[in-house]
Amino acid sequence: MKNKKNTSFISSIIITAVLILSFACKKNPSIPPLHQVALGPTTYIDSLRNMYQGKNIKFTSNTILRAVVTCDESSGNLYKQVYVRDYSGEFVTTKYYGAISLRFSHGTAGFLTVGDSIAVNLNGATLDQSSGGSLEIDSLDAINSVVHLKSGLNPQPLVVTLPQLNSYSTTPHNPGLKQYIYDAQLVQLNNVEFIQSNVGTTYAIYQAPPVIAAPKNVNKYICDSAGNTIIAYNSGYANFATQVIPNNSGSIVGVANLYTIMQLTIRSDANGDINLNMPYMPTVYDAVVQNFSCAALFAKTTVFTAGWKAIPYQGALNWQGGQYGNPPAGFNAANWHYALASSNYKTTDIINDMWLVSPPIVDHGGGLKKYMDFTTALQYGTTAKCLSIWVSGNFNGNIPNAQWTEITSLYPHISTTSNNGPFPPFVYASTGTSSVPAALPGFVPPTNNGTFYVAFRYRTNTNYTDSTGMTYLINSFIVRNNP
Repeated sequence: MKNKKNTSFISSIIITAVLILSFACKKNPSIPPLHQVALGPTTYIDSLRNMYQGKNIKFTSNTILRAVVTCDESSGNLYKQVYVRDYSGEFVTTKYYGAISLRFSHGTAGFLTVGDSIAVNLNGATLDQSSGGSLEIDSLDAINSVVHLKSGLNPQPLVVTLPQLNSYSTTPHNPGLKQYIYDAQLVQLNNVEFIQSNVGTTYAIYQAPPVIAAPKNVNKYICDSAGNTIIAYNSGYANFATQVIPNNSGSIVGVANLYTIMQLTIRSDANGDINLNMPYMPTVYDAVVQNFSCAALFAKTTVFTAGWKAIPYQGALNWQGGQYGNPPAGFNAANWHYALASSNYKTTDIINDMWLVSPPIVDHGGGLKKYMDFTTALQYGTTAKCLSIWVSGNFNGNIPNAQWTEITSLYPHISTTSNNGPFPPFVYASTGTSSVPAALPGFVPPTNNGTFYVAFRYRTNTNYTDSTGMTYLINSFIVRNNP
């Protein structure tokens, strides 16, 4: 009897406590019920990448993907999109992480956060490529498709170099389909900085009232000390859009994603993601091999290749990036970029005088020579030579204030024959066939801390009345210490 009384007493206390808590909860908003993980087969990110054969795949039954959020929408640099990864990758360089973008029909800020472990039901979603070529899972409904499993995880970025980001491999299940190894991966770039022309500008453009205009997304260019570059695509809605890019170097964390070539989406300005606190590193080269295959080069867009300066000295035209047609079989499309100069057939300028100036190059002095060569091609032009080559030992960013010496005569094979095909033939300017550079004369004065600059000058409609419409293209540029 004693035990029954105790049991009855304890039960009454529990019931009373439950009733009290029930009435107390009515004073506060009710906690939404937790969704259960749907039943269905499990898939993995590497499986999704390998099943994609270039055609969209729509999921019509429950298929469960479990992954960890590595980049969310909290900074405003992404909208209706997050990035996730799991432990299913095929490449040792990515620590066997598989990564992919999830695109939603509505914004997920506050619902999905970096470090959330989630289960995603892909039923009704589509596996496809974005407009830039990055693989994604599209048309997800976050509320009905996503279940939180755990929070507070701390996914660490993969430390990579800029050249590594453009590396790719064919998939084992589809050898004809290229897979960019770091697509959608959370990465960290060390010892990088924004190119000098971006320093002092804002990451993007936020149109504050009373201006009635939408914020503007902006491409900025991150480079390393070797001159490799990558685009950082920044939204005008990002909470760091109005911050000024410092004259510093350091590390940047973001998500690498494919848009024809790889670019970077900066995750946020918090938690050390943008950590530029070291002195700016001026790029000075002892040797240069520049194929203009970097991210800062696009068709009909001014050249922003790290260290190079494109200067429209007279007229409105400037040196631009160019890419025509489709690359030949076996050619690496990621490297198929080249600088071009366009004549004044698009302007009413009487004269166009544009300069493309190299980064500073070390002048060792003491009779030690540098050797230089480059390839050119000509489109839509005549036999008139509108391209000339110059060097200066005291260039400081201003063309007329520097002393320039013309060395065009060292390069007798600068193209003079027009070829209007989709892939113009490039010819080495000094030898015509090989890449053995011509010796630069020992005239470069060591007045600029022992450095000199090379300039490609394109001048039209001055001495040549038939130059209108000519397009000179430059591809491989080589400077080295021995022939």
